[in-house]
Amino acid sequence: MDPLSDARALVAELFPQAWCALLGGSVTAGRRTPTSDLDIVVVVEGLAEPYRESLRWHDWPVDLLAHSRTSLDVWLERDFGGRQPVLARLCAEGVVLTDRSAGELERLRDELRGRLAAGPGAVRKPALDRARYVLSDLLDDLTGATDPGELAFTGWSVIQETALLALSLDERWQGSGKWLLRELRAYDPELAAALLKARETPDELAEVAGRVLERAGGRLWEGYRVTGDVFHRPLRHVTPDGLSEATVQSAGMRRLAAVSDATTGSRRLWMGQTHVPPSTHSADHHHGESETAIYVVSGTPVFVFLDGDRERRIETGPGDYVFVPPFVPHREENPDPDTEAVVVIARSTQEAIVVDLPDLRMR
Repeated sequence: MDPLSDARALVAELFPQAWCALLGGSVTAGRRTPTSDLDIVVVVEGLAEPYRESLRWHDWPVDLLAHSRTSLDVWLERDFGGRQPVLARLCAEGVVLTDRSAGELERLRDELRGRLAAGPGAVRKPALDRARYVLSDLLDDLTGATDPGELAFTGWSVIQETALLALSLDERWQGSGKWLLRELRAYDPELAAALLKARETPDELAEVAGRVLERAGGRLWEGYRVTGDVFHRPLRHVTPDGLSEATVQSAGMRRLAAVSDATTGSRRLWMGQTHVPPSTHSADHHHGESETAIYVVSGTPVFVFLDGDRERRIETGPGDYVFVPPFVPHREENPDPDTEAVVVIARSTQEAIVVDLPDLRMR
């Protein structure tokens, strides 16, 4: 079986209009095994929702990641934020199966290669201290374990935490499962070999892990403290004159932030006002992964979106509510020639995500 030919055939039959498709994973990196699958990323313009599907194609097990252009960007950022850029590696290092991007795919691949080469940056001190504490506690458990099962589980936890700490110290990307081992082997093959060699010898494993801990500042257990008082924080009061225009704006409307990270320290929730002048409409846009709830305060705003290929309009008035799901392109209109429309908006992320679009079609 030829993985490249079979992957191209799959894309041609199932996704004939794909914006691009790539094949990555073990079959393209010289690590093919009898159980290797085809890791295929497909980007389809207008895909309603991204999905991951496991299927079989010409006797190949296939791990299929299907995205729109919009969702691909979001999932890439998620992976980078978690310091485990598996999707980015598939896109940057995979073999191109099809490309209708007019050069945009190669620009994206160049950008991803640059970010991968630059690394994730330094880990923050609280996270480093937490990693030191977890590994220190595991080493105590390893030393005191007498049950063979507990010893085995604790030993593997020590191996994983040691690998993660070593990669963090030198600002390297991480992974899980076999990807963690691959990242460690690429960065420090001697440490990877030492951890594997010591996996059934607790004293030797503790010595290897201890050397990594010393590089991080040494063991940390006694005196480690994390505050978690959620009961004595003050309420925050935002008055109308305290609303902030320091938020993302779209043409044809004016947004004011009331509850946000900047105004109140909110971590997940964003809330504010939107004003649409008479006889005006916003740009077409979506709000990323945020769920959005809208309450109409005054005026008669209209909310426009696509239902299939047909444009639909929701006409509202004071007291009405509208829910906008994540990633759905839409726009707000105020058809009234005399009265401004004012709505209150709440979003499920503290960040006011606004992605302007040339039209309402999914990408």
